[in-house]
Amino acid sequence: MDYQLKKHMKKIRAIVFDFDGTLTPLTLNFVHLRTEILKIAEQYATKDVLKDLKGLEGFLVIEMIYAIDDALYNHDGSQEFKNKAFERLRELEVEAAVGKDLFPYTRKTLKSLKDRSIKTGIFTRSCLDVLKTVFPDIFDYIDNIVTRDDIKHVKPHVDHVNKILKMMDIPGENTLTVGDHPTDIMAGKAAGTYTAGVLTGRTLKDAFEGVGATYVLNDISEILMLETLK
Repeated sequence: MDYQLKKHMKKIRAIVFDFDGTLTPLTLNFVHLRTEILKIAEQYATKDVLKDLKGLEGFLVIEMIYAIDDALYNHDGSQEFKNKAFERLRELEVEAAVGKDLFPYTRKTLKSLKDRSIKTGIFTRSCLDVLKTVFPDIFDYIDNIVTRDDIKHVKPHVDHVNKILKMMDIPGENTLTVGDHPTDIMAGKAAGTYTAGVLTGRTLKDAFEGVGATYVLNDISEILMLETLK
């Protein structure tokens, strides 16, 4: 698609990337993750507590952990549940990351952005151990990172993008948020950034257009062709 520069658009000075599905193939089995977290919850929550959490299977994994933790508030084992749940989540994520690499164009694209003096960041619902496992030289290419361990309200909450924008000291109007999931687009829009959905994950073009993505790209290498970078 030919994206022409519009008069109201400002030059992009920073790009915030999602990680899994955007810079590297998506290998996580989210059904398995939720199942494992529920196994831990059953050690602390009564059946009545879990039953009251209607629609729990529809929660994203991190939100599910916090929802169970809230339901256990003032119950014995609440903090222990949360600690065990996040540790198990970390273990499963790292297992899925072992032997995985970045997309073949990722480093080349990130280096091109660096050569153009464009700041880069990663905002991810994952943990830093996963990023370092897949991308051991990450800090040679990325300026700032905000994982779930750095903030409670992860994307699609606007806090996740706002935190990394503050770290990069770049306003939203000069930033592009890139990801393979509608939550990336929603968070970026809420922070006032341009947004780009990439078709390297599990989301189709129509879904990105449905949440109002500024651009829909085949992969991150197409960012280099955007008029707002020139």
